[in-house]
Amino acid sequence: MQQPLVSVIIPIYNVEKYLRECLDSVVNQTLREIEIILINDGSTDNCGKICDEYAAKDKRIIVIHKENSGLGAAYNSGLDIAKGEYIGFVESDDWIEFNMYEELYFKAKNNDSDLVKCMFYDYNSTREPKDKLYMQKHEDFELFNCAPDNKIFKIEDYPKLLIYHSSIWASLYHKTLINRLRFQESKGATYQDFPFAIEALVLANKITTLRKAFYHYRQEPLNASSVKRTDQNLIKMIDQCIYARTRLISLGVFEKFKEEFYAHAISPLYGFYYQLQDDLKPLFFEKLVKFFNNSLSENLSYKYFNQREKDFLFCILKKDFSKTLLCNKQSLLYKFKKILKFLLGRRYI
Repeated sequence: MQQPLVSVIIPIYNVEKYLRECLDSVVNQTLREIEIILINDGSTDNCGKICDEYAAKDKRIIVIHKENSGLGAAYNSGLDIAKGEYIGFVESDDWIEFNMYEELYFKAKNNDSDLVKCMFYDYNSTREPKDKLYMQKHEDFELFNCAPDNKIFKIEDYPKLLIYHSSIWASLYHKTLINRLRFQESKGATYQDFPFAIEALVLANKITTLRKAFYHYRQEPLNASSVKRTDQNLIKMIDQCIYARTRLISLGVFEKFKEEFYAHAISPLYGFYYQLQDDLKPLFFEKLVKFFNNSLSENLSYKYFNQREKDFLFCILKKDFSKTLLCNKQSLLYKFKKILKFLLGRRYI
């Protein structure tokens, strides 16, 4: 191959339990003209050996062994050497359908697209069915409701797509677009795909969607909402929201898309806040107050917010920490009433 059609970048850190399933799904793609870049980001398990094993069997695989420096730096290391006409990303504990890159590539090629976005599956081994199509909490923000199929567009035409799940790995990006983008390098930070995803959508001149699911996004019990998070790195996710806002400001488009930006940001911030262990909530709350209490957040219509998100945000704007805890209890009561109403088949409770 003088130039691969697609470069697939896979950052890897201590996922030996899932890595072979991930790599098998990529090396066996029906689109054979691909370059597979494995970034072993200082793994302390057997991931490095597995990477070398696969590279020895497949000349399309390039392995980079580096000191651990975080997801953003790992992605950038892959971008630095990627030669493909298009670029894709796969997380090393996920896996993909064998025809994913063939379908995405030809969709992109036929439409001369800068960016193609598809649907994906949400996988959890502790439930039935384990693998199901990912659905947004509000159907208005599903991919098929945010943007049309079989149409080339810019984000100005369908800005609701900015609210859809970041899912940078359920997308394919033209090299000319990727050359204008970088991941923020912040070791230990979470949610680093959000700034990249939102900037890519804003910069792309030709966007298309594919209403098929090819990617299997693994969310095991440790990521479940019933588990109290104790990792302080999760608090850094708000720094990624700040960075994403800064990027939109620098591009001169923040005011145009700020309703969609905050609608995207509030859902994960709300979710992570209530999953955090109680002793970490005050620190996260302080960061939320700084994020929302400024002129950049003024004059929002909240048209994309649901009621629980509005209640949560108003607590932040009033700097009322104790009321945020009450908001969650009220939300849980509301959910309980909905379930009870369904079970009893009654219109009102």
